[in-house]
Amino acid sequence: MQLKDFTYLRIEHYSGHSEVKAAADILVDHVASGKSFLKDKPGWTKAARKLVASLWMREGDMFRFGTKKDYFSAGSRKQVWLTPKTLKLFKAMLDLGWVSKAYDAIPPEYAKKQQGGLVTIYCRSLSFRNLLKSLTVEEVEADNDIPLVELKDSEGVLLPLPAKYVESESYRKTVAVLQRHYQLLITSDVKSLTSSANTFECIDPLMLKYQRKWKGNTGNGGRFYSPFVSMPKDERLSITINNQPVGSWDFSQLHPTLLLLIQHGVGVEPNMFATGDIYSMPEYPDIPRSGHKALINTIFNAKSKESAAKSIATARMWYDLFDDCWVLQTYKKNERRDGDPVWSEKPLQAARAYIDDFLFSVTHPSRMWLTRAYGATYSYSTAASWKKQCIGVT
Repeated sequence: MQLKDFTYLRIEHYSGHSEVKAAADILVDHVASGKSFLKDKPGWTKAARKLVASLWMREGDMFRFGTKKDYFSAGSRKQVWLTPKTLKLFKAMLDLGWVSKAYDAIPPEYAKKQQGGLVTIYCRSLSFRNLLKSLTVEEVEADNDIPLVELKDSEGVLLPLPAKYVESESYRKTVAVLQRHYQLLITSDVKSLTSSANTFECIDPLMLKYQRKWKGNTGNGGRFYSPFVSMPKDERLSITINNQPVGSWDFSQLHPTLLLLIQHGVGVEPNMFATGDIYSMPEYPDIPRSGHKALINTIFNAKSKESAAKSIATARMWYDLFDDCWVLQTYKKNERRDGDPVWSEKPLQAARAYIDDFLFSVTHPSRMWLTRAYGATYSYSTAASWKKQCIGVT
């Protein structure tokens, strides 16, 4: 396992178990030591129980965590649990020896492109695990303070929900449905097959909790999301509910599939991608599949080859600390930009080469895909012919 594979410690659990309470009290007492008065002690106690339960719920001892004050500031937080209390309690864990530093942070400017910048990697200690000898997964719950509806800006910073939306029937229905859905799942017998012991164990309740997430503003849409949807397919299919196996609908390569269906009609192409993954670009190993997906769908939707090249030439990439995934984004002329350029030298020329490699590589699945879609030799001498190749519009 590489350093980049260690995930971020997310504070999303809670437990009222006696051992969690005792450990949380030790943490709060350590924070309060030397102070004549600790304001909002119940709030500190609750935050400490969340931190202890969340750290215990991790499968492995190693994890990433950042202690920059910016992460925990009200105006720049990217997760609701990144609070000043959490930061001080985590530092108390360090003082007590419950966690220790394993690897120093790697600033992005000193990191390899494949790895990206990393925050510090920590390891929970044997002394911490010894505090919680009788705790079980069934005695840990998802943090009920995590909002069921979340709004973030284009930079991923949390925003308060507009008062008008909070007072709307849409908001009330959304919350009611998500609450009923969660209660239905946690009162059902949901288990997962463990590969190590080949036995069924209760699944983490957090995996079953869905949120409605908005970006920029509320309105139509809003993505419904839970950690369950990001589980690998084989793990999702190992789950049972009341001893019955579950199914898992997954639309692979949806955008290209829709383009083929638009071009040929529903039911005409029964095995569209037998030739391979259209988002695979082995010539560019530094870009993750999710990045290729963003670039290729930009190509599909561009008005011309040149407009596609100009767009993807702006692409920048970074590792999202809190969602544990690579992010690739293209920009308009005056937008503020994050991360590192995908094309560090001659970006427009590199972007044009990428498009050519995608469309005309003899070994790439796109060659067969475009043949299936349009049945012609490709030339993009004009914007019209390019648009026809990409989206079947003259």
